[in-house]
Amino acid sequence: MNVYVLTGVFGIISGFVAALADVPLVKPGKESDQMPGRKPQKWWAEVPESRFTTSFWLSFLGQPGTYLTMWMLATLISDKDFGLGLALKINTFIGCYTGLLCHVVYCMKPLVYRKIHEKLNEAEIEGAVGVLDKVSVAPMILGFATLWLGTTVMVMIAVVNGSLEVPKICLLLNPIPSTIILLILKKLKVRIIGALGVGFMMFAVLLTIAGLGI
Repeated sequence: MNVYVLTGVFGIISGFVAALADVPLVKPGKESDQMPGRKPQKWWAEVPESRFTTSFWLSFLGQPGTYLTMWMLATLISDKDFGLGLALKINTFIGCYTGLLCHVVYCMKPLVYRKIHEKLNEAEIEGAVGVLDKVSVAPMILGFATLWLGTTVMVMIAVVNGSLEVPKICLLLNPIPSTIILLILKKLKVRIIGALGVGFMMFAVLLTIAGLGI
């Protein structure tokens, strides 16, 4: 068992932990299964505060292994396509300092809301909580562009051009198919874990397969 396989297994576990981090941010019960948006949600004050701190720690513990997975994929790709491998490393570097920040904001908004919801009116609350968007919107866009879109495109190119020596069916091991499946389950009112975390798990499975072929 080589370092790529070991990292892949670690990445699968890490991706699952990161995916679980989204669960506490979804309103309890079947009446709503939406991630919190920019506007305050009244249910934030109806659940224990630990719900949001738990979400942070799950993300904090899960994310590093997912970035290591992407870095190791880039290392493998670099052996046959240096340019593509370098691009994925740069993409991973940018993504790793935006990913946790994006999740922290989702956890901070409910915590802030809980402290002020009885003291301010709705407009004032929305203004106070919404001020976090001034420093979070840009990193969220950058995080999506790197972690979801950039990694997916580059890894798919690597599978197609042979930089990753895996069967072409492995093109399905990325966040796009997993997100589609999770959205279908969501429509069926099945409680789901985070789509991006599941996508990271797919990359880890791909790394494991690639590592087994070495």
